[in-house]
Amino acid sequence: MLNFRQYWLATLIIGAVGGYLASLVNWPLPWVIGALLAVMITRCAGGLVPDIPHGRQAGQLIIAVAIGCHFTLPVMQQVAAHLGLIVIAILLTLVLALCSVLLLQRWGVPFNTAFFALMPANSTEMVHLGRQRQADTGFIAAAHSIRLLLILLAVPAVATLGVPHAVVRTPLPVIWPWLLFILAMGWLAALAFKRCNLPNPWTFGPFLICAVGVGCNNLSMSMPGWLSGGGQLLIGCALGAAFDRGFLCRAPGFLLKVLSLLAGSVIATALAAWALGAGLGMPWLSLALGMMPGSAPEMSLTAEALGLAVTLVTAMQIIRMVLIQAACLPLYRLLVHRPRRSWLAGEGRQR
Repeated sequence: MLNFRQYWLATLIIGAVGGYLASLVNWPLPWVIGALLAVMITRCAGGLVPDIPHGRQAGQLIIAVAIGCHFTLPVMQQVAAHLGLIVIAILLTLVLALCSVLLLQRWGVPFNTAFFALMPANSTEMVHLGRQRQADTGFIAAAHSIRLLLILLAVPAVATLGVPHAVVRTPLPVIWPWLLFILAMGWLAALAFKRCNLPNPWTFGPFLICAVGVGCNNLSMSMPGWLSGGGQLLIGCALGAAFDRGFLCRAPGFLLKVLSLLAGSVIATALAAWALGAGLGMPWLSLALGMMPGSAPEMSLTAEALGLAVTLVTAMQIIRMVLIQAACLPLYRLLVHRPRRSWLAGEGRQR
């Protein structure tokens, strides 16, 4: 009897059809969102379409290198000049996430589950940390899936409305020897990052290799559209495979609470980015994409598609992930062990 995981080619075909249909109607990020919706709808309808083996990792590797090609030396210098602004914006994102955590706890969800469910960090790491602290890992995984789905469906579409005429850029040449070398080195870097238990190894490792390689050698190169599209397709299929028929039946009250808090957080993030951009004379839409509690590849691809500041968005997303990942446990310990002077009193008993 064949294992249903052997039918992963059907997942790829369904995702490709969804991506193609989305491209026909000019959806933002068609090969990500179209594939995600097609695979998700198929699975929720009962179709036995499995995750593509190593598909997400391969997609993240390709997209990380595609985004890294933007990081020329002058651009990296501009990012370094705005480092203070980037950190301030990330701190605002963290404050909004903590407010959502406290509200979810007030609505009856134990603090350990609420905290790791709403921290805008790597979902796998949040599930792992939550399991160590007796949180409900099923709720945590579901909350992060809802977060990514909401961000991907709402943010690119709204951002497209904010930029009615995207900038058409002249594509840079594809330097195949360098591109193949960077892809190979990025793969090795991802394996090294994974072995060292670093967050998001298949994004951060290849991105670091590409950014350093392009910046230090002053290269002006890009990735061919068909290869970048293939990476987007693999990511979309992987995201869609996280949903099934029983997903929305799993504690619908909890999921509705999470969805409402995430929607409010997205709106608040956009308003904070607008205020920050207006005060400092920065492009607020680029700041908003950089501050969104989504995923670095998808937000960077949205910025690229709209002709926005790809490097600023990517730098903000990566620094956000690193800082929040590093601050996660100290913040948890600080909040969970606060005495009765705070409204978290007694949460130490829920651990």
